[in-house]
Amino acid sequence: MIETKTETVNLLVVEEQEIYREIFASTLSKNGDVNILRISDVGESGSINRAVGSLNPDVLLLSIKKLDEEIIEELGRIKETAPKMGIIILIVNYNPQDIELLRKLALCGGSGMALFLKQSLDKVQQLSRMITAVKQGQVILDPPLANYMFAGQPDCPFLKQLTARELEILSLLSQGYTNQAIAETLYIDIKTVEHHLNSMYSKLKADPGYNTKHLRVSAARLYLEKMGTIYQKEETKVLAGVR
Repeated sequence: MIETKTETVNLLVVEEQEIYREIFASTLSKNGDVNILRISDVGESGSINRAVGSLNPDVLLLSIKKLDEEIIEELGRIKETAPKMGIIILIVNYNPQDIELLRKLALCGGSGMALFLKQSLDKVQQLSRMITAVKQGQVILDPPLANYMFAGQPDCPFLKQLTARELEILSLLSQGYTNQAIAETLYIDIKTVEHHLNSMYSKLKADPGYNTKHLRVSAARLYLEKMGTIYQKEETKVLAGVR
């Protein structure tokens, strides 16, 4: 479970829309765990890379209506020059080409990353927790995007069967969250979490690679393998049931 008191995160925000720049400035500035280095517009080509180089943030928050290949290529270069920096990408619209590019970007390097739809964010605390988690090296996917990413993956029927809510819970589970921590993060009852987990496990049993003794670990392993971010230390934390 994520501790309530964490090390301060130095954050660079690059936001395309003026209204959201104002929203981020007023909301995130109230979070004592987040130090906003700068809030700026997307600007010209290469501007994000220059800002990262001069400010050296722990996390880059890029919020944009729609990604294009040029921005994704710039993010790829940024990940090469700042491999330890976490990246959060918030978008409104996407297409199959974007998803393929984002998949490649997410698999590049071992730093934390979050891919989320702007419209999926409805609580300030949700974004604050995401910023902290990404700094810690975690990979977080918005369920609709995860569904899209895993579509057409015939070698993993388990993931294709999951609902958006189950994918959301599986994403947190794979990061080592306890049932109670999942309930608190998603603002749902713990019994609801347990109901979704039981449904998930029943679907998992149809997969030939599941472990009958450790369903929780097997579910997390399949998810992380698909993301290309399976680390032995993460699986150990999931097995221990602590974070």
